Amino acid sequence: RVCQVASRRPALFQAFNKPDGRVAMTAIATIMVGRRFASSASNRFTGRLRNVLHAVPPQNLFVPDNAEADVELEVLGGAATAGKPCNVSLVCIHGSYHAAWCYDRYFLAFFREKGFNAYALSLRGQGNGKKNEKKPVAGTLEEHAADVASFVAHLEGQGQQVILLGHSFGGLITLQAAAALKNLAGLILLCSVPPSGNVGIILRSLFRAPLQAFRITWGFISRSFESDADLCREIFFDKATPLVDVEECMRLMKTGCPQGTRLLDLRQLQRSLPVPTCTKPVLVLGGRDDAIVDLEALEETAKAHQVKPIVLEGVPHDAMLSSRWRSAAEAILSWLENQDFGTP
Repeated sequence: RVCQVASRRPALFQAFNKPDGRVAMTAIATIMVGRRFASSASNRFTGRLRNVLHAVPPQNLFVPDNAEADVELEVLGGAATAGKPCNVSLVCIHGSYHAAWCYDRYFLAFFREKGFNAYALSLRGQGNGKKNEKKPVAGTLEEHAADVASFVAHLEGQGQQVILLGHSFGGLITLQAAAALKNLAGLILLCSVPPSGNVGIILRSLFRAPLQAFRITWGFISRSFESDADLCREIFFDKATPLVDVEECMRLMKTGCPQGTRLLDLRQLQRSLPVPTCTKPVLVLGGRDDAIVDLEALEETAKAHQVKPIVLEGVPHDAMLSSRWRSAAEAILSWLENQDFGTP
């Protein structure tokens, strides 16, 4: 297992899972359940063989402890590219229909240039990790969380202090992982599903904007987000995000997400909720223009952690990919630099 990777610059835009479509709630809920980008990676490493700060080939796979043989997780990112050698690592976990690529376009380089080690992990069955398309669901909440916890423990074994960042459904996964990580330095929840899950979000969207809820629901049932740039933009981006970026995302959704394995089984997920809140330092932030995670959900997450949320003006759900990505990155950086662990 290892995790130093040279950052890949063309943004890899990933793919979406088809919801099971039985109930409108489940269909809308599936908006935040992730799928993945594309084919299998080369160069498998076992973690204890390499120091995390040593350069390795540009694509790595991480094998979690106690995982079955077919679990290999893609890792992007690497050590800080500026400042003194750093023992603080930011580990980014994706959510809905994304993989490690969603942090590679802007966030990984930004934080590495600010003096932090920064990594993005593709959850099992997602991105360039090993895939088992015969499985209808990539893993349970607990399995994904255990994978993340194993990766964090690997970094901690290299003398790193680790801050987890979870986006969308990745927020639930990082919260679940944090419960098992006694030495975790902190947690950042970006446009995150609250600890209780997304049922409240669904009900509010159906009441507040039923036509939009139906359009989004049907978009995922029919996978029309792959051919409708306006719908793709409405769900994830802001109006200023270049059309070429939206179209790249659509193309890779279509080519990189075959019909099949979902990130999570939403009905099974309900049995695991609510997830534990985190007792470490927590930052909660989201976008005012998020079409998926509303402000009430943001407030719920913040209240559960007894912190005040940061609301980013004009920022959509994909805060790390939109034209306003820098406002999210700078808010996170400011918080990191004001923590005892956060100044490189």
